[in-house]
Amino acid sequence: METNKPLARAGYLLAALLVIIPLSDLTAQLLPLRLSDERWRFGAVGQLSNILLVPLLGLMLLIAVATYTDGRRVKRVIGAICAILALAVGALTVLFILDYFQVRTMITPKFQQTTAVASTTAIIKNVLTIITLFLLSRAGFAGPKVSTVRKVAPPSAPSSTPLIPLTGGARVE
Repeated sequence: METNKPLARAGYLLAALLVIIPLSDLTAQLLPLRLSDERWRFGAVGQLSNILLVPLLGLMLLIAVATYTDGRRVKRVIGAICAILALAVGALTVLFILDYFQVRTMITPKFQQTTAVASTTAIIKNVLTIITLFLLSRAGFAGPKVSTVRKVAPPSAPSSTPLIPLTGGARVE
């Protein structure tokens, strides 16, 4: 099968844009970084959970294009990136839960139920993102096994003399 290289290049570019643009937009919204403030961290991870679907789609498209073009090395790199991102989102989710319990005391009682529902939704989104990233990682490392093609010698022409000697018969030479 012949690969359509311009289509593959466009696919890689589109996939990269699907990953980079939402993450850069979120980063611009979260500046300046205040990592020591638990309220800022809580809000940042909550916002991150809202935009992760588009970058996941971009990562899936990257793996699909690499599969289409038979780019095994690219697939493995994207698979490794997905595994690292899954671990990072997992760590952020744990910190998000811890920050929720700290921030909950600062929220007025009127909004605690709404905050709890939004936090639970964000946690569910993050867990589904982690599962998806691990599945994408597996897809990045999966592929057809390399098999060696064994060449079989063509069958030889039968000889005029049998390989097994016949008993009681005359042998023709």
